[in-house]
Amino acid sequence: MVNIVSKIPSPLILWCSVMSGIMLLVTCIANASPSNSFQFTTATGRAAITSNVPAELARMRALEDALYLAALQGGANINGFSAVSTDTSVQDHFVVRPSSKILDYTILSEENSGSQIEVSIRAAVGNLPEKKCNRTRPLNMTLYRPDTYIDMNVPAWIEIYHSKLFNELSFMLDSDPLIKISNAMNVPLSPQKLRTIDERFDYASLLSPQIRVRSGDFAIIPTLYLSAGDKPTRFVTSRQIEIRLGLKVFNGASYDLIGEFERTALFENDRIALFQNLADLDKPTREDLIEVMRGLIEPLTSEMITTLGCQSLNDILYLEAQQLTAQLGSNQGITPNMLAITSGKHSPWSVLRVVSVSSNSSILEPLDKARELSELDGKTVEFMELN
Repeated sequence: MVNIVSKIPSPLILWCSVMSGIMLLVTCIANASPSNSFQFTTATGRAAITSNVPAELARMRALEDALYLAALQGGANINGFSAVSTDTSVQDHFVVRPSSKILDYTILSEENSGSQIEVSIRAAVGNLPEKKCNRTRPLNMTLYRPDTYIDMNVPAWIEIYHSKLFNELSFMLDSDPLIKISNAMNVPLSPQKLRTIDERFDYASLLSPQIRVRSGDFAIIPTLYLSAGDKPTRFVTSRQIEIRLGLKVFNGASYDLIGEFERTALFENDRIALFQNLADLDKPTREDLIEVMRGLIEPLTSEMITTLGCQSLNDILYLEAQQLTAQLGSNQGITPNMLAITSGKHSPWSVLRVVSVSSNSSILEPLDKARELSELDGKTVEFMELN
């Protein structure tokens, strides 16, 4: 056949004969579902029971089939090619792979009809949602005694005013409807002592009980640094005051430092000049300087509130009376049916659901009801704040 074709001087037929011996590869990649967002889905897998496939093996195959189908519902990648053989027949080949992953699952039911087994599952598929700043969550803060440093050259009126500055800071935080402030400004915060002390055997604690902060809440130490210095020029010496207003924020219960926030301002308090009367004409008043100091409060608190709203809600699970309990509740923004995750044993993650909530605690149950609760005791759990 090749010899006959080769003797035909037609370029078109010659080109066709050459191309018929070449494999044409066409690859297509398509997404059955472009979204890999986190979702729950159900799927049923089946497997036949035969003389070579006992019931237990069929059960595992049915579970594998159900997991595959559940993963496909979260999205799929389809890879394929078409092959053209020498006799011009076309063969299409496709490979379907899930584009999402199964985070956790539970078996809903199993049915054995004698000839086949059906396994139905409920699975969490997709990708864990990205952490988003949640400004609708309540924030509970305890303000402790401020740390202050005041230069001896700072004018006395500023030194007297600085206590009012802390009161205004507390008032601004308390004016936010999502923030609850506990005032402990007469009590110093010692994170190291609170981590290690046992108040039952500490004499000082018996006389003056420690003020502690719950898990999920925040301990805050306001800070103030005031310094004075002269900046001489050719004709005028400017007496300047530097103010640094800050907030040190600690996690409740663990008292680990979350971050330090600070705002700084430099202003002129006085002038010494050759022509003093002229220099005093445009010298700023005390009210002007007070407004400069007040102006630090709003951006400082706003930055801190934004940062704390982006903090994950984490806690340690405790097994009590055959119930998994977290020391976070409605006061910290936990709601019924909220999801939580922790590291898994047979799957990448273990997904849990909040079944009941009190003011400062919540009870959770795993998605996989067959999961031994003791395996989750002591694990760190992160609550998922989904939109």
